Amino acid sequence: MADVQYDVVVVGGGPAGSTIAGLLAKQGRRVFLMERESFPRYHIGESLVTGMIPVMEELGVVEELEKRFRPKSGINLVWGKDPQPWRSDFSATGGLYDHSWHVRRDEFDKLLLDNARRLGVEVVEQAQVTEVLQDADGRVTGVAYTHAGGAHTAHGRFVVDASGQSRTLTRKLTGITWQEDLRNLAIWGYTEKYTPQEFPDDILVEAIESGGWMWGIPLADDKLSVGYVLPVEQLAELTRQGRTQQEVFAEGLASSRIAKTMVDVATVGELRTTRDWSHICDAFHGPGWVAVGDSAAFIDPLFSSGVWLGTSGAWLAARALDAALENPAEERQALERFDATYRQLYHDILAYVRYFMDPNRLREEYMERARAIGQTYIENSAVGFIALISGIKSLPEVVSFDPMGETGLAEVMERRARMVADAKEAAARQKAGESPDREPETAEV
Repeated sequence: MADVQYDVVVVGGGPAGSTIAGLLAKQGRRVFLMERESFPRYHIGESLVTGMIPVMEELGVVEELEKRFRPKSGINLVWGKDPQPWRSDFSATGGLYDHSWHVRRDEFDKLLLDNARRLGVEVVEQAQVTEVLQDADGRVTGVAYTHAGGAHTAHGRFVVDASGQSRTLTRKLTGITWQEDLRNLAIWGYTEKYTPQEFPDDILVEAIESGGWMWGIPLADDKLSVGYVLPVEQLAELTRQGRTQQEVFAEGLASSRIAKTMVDVATVGELRTTRDWSHICDAFHGPGWVAVGDSAAFIDPLFSSGVWLGTSGAWLAARALDAALENPAEERQALERFDATYRQLYHDILAYVRYFMDPNRLREEYMERARAIGQTYIENSAVGFIALISGIKSLPEVVSFDPMGETGLAEVMERRARMVADAKEAAARQKAGESPDREPETAEV
């Protein structure tokens, strides 16, 4: 545990952290990763989308994913004015990927962390960061941390914040914009007895008339994850009326059309809760650091975009850091291209989630809006919808990302400037009284 100089120090061993660490190690970079917990550890976010498969192929873990986890072939939606549920089949895009997986996150995350070790990353678990180290000019140079009862430091030419909602670096180094219209809280549990849907490998996403939506994720034939996501204000009001979280969950399930036919609330085990407050940091990088995953940005989990966004950002950042390590004079350009591309992925899915959150539209309206979002023109609106929510639409930008390429740089930077302006305008509205300008407290209701 002696002090060592690394190329990259990664804080956080979840999917984003393990991905960026593994990819950089594959390029021969010396990488140190610290994780505050001991894997395997429980985590929510079990349903993956097909858009993340290319980076899983790059990491060499697809075969293990196929062996260990149940396939996810599509999404069954109970949403909008249409009286009947409607299905989106991943194979309809006609691409290489007709399914992803429903995963147990403790096992999935450990698989990625162990794979990072296999690729040459030095990993230390149960390590708690105590300080972000900076030089006289403010450049991040490493972190101080505790491990096994001792105090240590790890120095790197770059430090990656992949610490999730803890935001170990970004909490200190940059501002944040909260998407006030997407301040939700999730209540969920598991059951070992449930009735499968017509397409048993699909995830269920169902709008609830009183507000919010429910998910059903078939992890195995004998395990279903079932959850209720609703606005924090709505839950707070129900709590003031005397409802317990168990009662709120039960009422949401009873109000559903499909979820209640799949599971008896009496069979659902202990309920868990977490806040799902969508946000984006003002910067994804600075002198000596980058941020990926929830440390950088988070979007409501309506379309299971969390792991996809985190691992896609990690793939982009890995190439940007590799280029910056190779040629320090080009650091700024490489990281700005990473920031702009990653930010575009976020805003594309955020714009659609906002549109989709209105459950009173026709199916064709949701599909047409999905086709229209972004720069890729897709003739078939149904295919456009699947491409967007599965992350497939973004694959060309992610897979072909060249941090040092000149082509399109002006366009990318122009998009970033517009996004920064939009973020400043949103922040000004918040300051004017539409929402508090302080970070909200974790909801305990």
